[in-house]
Amino acid sequence: MAAKLTADAVVIGAGIIGSAVAFELAKAGRKTLCLDRLPAAGYGSTSSSCAIIRVHYSTIPGTAFAYDGYFDWLNWQAYLNLSPKGPAAQFHKTGCLVMKTRSNGDLEKIAANVAALNIPFEHWDQKKILERLPNLDLRCYAPAKRLTDPDFGAATEGEIQGAIFFPTAGFISDPQLATQNIAKAAQAVGCRFEFNREVATIDRQANRVTGVTLTDGTVIASPVVVNVGGPHSSRLNALAGVLHDMTISTRALRQEVAHVPAPSGVDFQSTGLVMSDSDTGVYCRPEQGNFVLAGSEDPPCDAH
Repeated sequence: MAAKLTADAVVIGAGIIGSAVAFELAKAGRKTLCLDRLPAAGYGSTSSSCAIIRVHYSTIPGTAFAYDGYFDWLNWQAYLNLSPKGPAAQFHKTGCLVMKTRSNGDLEKIAANVAALNIPFEHWDQKKILERLPNLDLRCYAPAKRLTDPDFGAATEGEIQGAIFFPTAGFISDPQLATQNIAKAAQAVGCRFEFNREVATIDRQANRVTGVTLTDGTVIASPVVVNVGGPHSSRLNALAGVLHDMTISTRALRQEVAHVPAPSGVDFQSTGLVMSDSDTGVYCRPEQGNFVLAGSEDPPCDAH
């Protein structure tokens, strides 16, 4: 006979967001069960995250949500009530510099969003950018090109005239450790985690969710099921039969991230910051060992 369990809420996915959702639900007194098909918290797409913390988003709600989270990252151990002696992820508050380009509308909408919420930011001109990053090349290269393009690395017309600096930004040293920190905190307030468990069906009755059934036949009755499946969340939405009114879908993708040595004589690990440049189609941040972590901003030349 299949096992039967009950919960006030079932959270599917124990990545950084799923574990955080489970923590908040359990902290509020709800009997919470967090499921993941992998062997531990943070083993999925979270483990490959570049772990950049930023506050500049295209909508007011998204911007507000990110700024609220910034304070939890800033006071990480206090937020999770972690022992000061235990291993904990570190928030490196480097700030984030975003170049003003034609493709991002010179950041006018972004600036309006952060100004509306009184989030600190600074407009930097060319002089200020080069004071902080004297090795930076401010010539324009758009549109972004692949290495195989004969014009790769050739400047086009004009120069970057300015940027916005967001001081409340940076990156997390270890996203998997951060997730395990949250999972530990969630367990401390009563959340139960079960790993190597996969959802077979999302059960419903009269168009209301009633819980989930796992691939081993275990039935978990719950009035609330939270889909935090990351790249695989569309599959869970399909199991729930709710794709008909979804305007956003997800799919698992692989994206190359390069780790390259900082330029000679540049201590980028200590003095660098998170940067976003839609002119070249690249973002970057400091990395351990005085390396630069660089990734694509998905310009048209980079096929998914």
